[in-house]
Amino acid sequence: MTVLESILRDLRELPPPKLAEVARYVHGLTPKSHERRHDALLATAGCMVGEEGEDFERAVSAEADRIDGDSW
Repeated sequence: MTVLESILRDLRELPPPKLAEVARYVHGLTPKSHERRHDALLATAGCMVGEEGEDFERAVSAEADRIDGDSW
């Protein structure tokens, strides 16, 4: 029995929710999936520039000290 045949045999025994979980995992391993994630990251990286980026940085810095670990 080949590795692929063994995997297919095991997959046939899984309930639908587990099959969906396996599908997400397998699809994430494909080179195209990695390429799409990389392209999405490049398309959005550095999208806040100038005043917008500075405002965001100030807001994060101001609020970062206010995190209450007991409120979770």
